[in-house]
Amino acid sequence: MKKRYLVILLLIFGILLLIGYNRYFYSFKSLDNATLFLGPIESPDGQYNANAYYLEYGGAAGGVMYIVEVEQMQTGKKKKVYSSNHKDDFSLSWKPSDILSIKNESPKYNDYRNIDLNVNTDIYEESGAACRSLLLKGEFENCYEAEDIKVGFMFKLLGF
Repeated sequence: MKKRYLVILLLIFGILLLIGYNRYFYSFKSLDNATLFLGPIESPDGQYNANAYYLEYGGAAGGVMYIVEVEQMQTGKKKKVYSSNHKDDFSLSWKPSDILSIKNESPKYNDYRNIDLNVNTDIYEESGAACRSLLLKGEFENCYEAEDIKVGFMFKLLGF
C-alpha cells in the first residue's frame, strides 16, 4: 500500500517537474530541421541580416512555424527574435537599421501576427513561453505574445 502511494507521489512530482521545466526553461526551437524561407535581408546600414525559416511540426496533422533569426554582421552573433505559426502572407522588411518589421497575417480569417521589433531589445513568441523563460530573460527587454491566445485561454477558464 505504501509502495503504491510512493509511486503515485513520484509520478505526480515528475509531471509537475516536467511542466515547470517546459514553462520556465523554454528556448526557441532549433533550426536544424528548418528550411530557409526568406533572406538574408540586409538592414539599411548593413549591420544586420534577417533570415526567416519555416519549421514543420506534428506530422500530417501538424503545421508550420516561422522562426526569424537576426545575425549581427560584425560579430557573427545570431539571435532568434520571432516565432509564430504560419499565416497566409509573410514578409520581412527593415524600417530604421535596427527595427525589423514582420508581417505574418491571414486577413481572410482576421488573424494577424504582425510586429515591429527592435532586434537589440525585443522578441516575439506567439504563445508567450519565451516571455516566461528563465533561460531567455537576459536576452531581451521587451517580449511580445499573441493577445488573442490570452483572451481564448480566459474564455476556456470561464467555461465559454
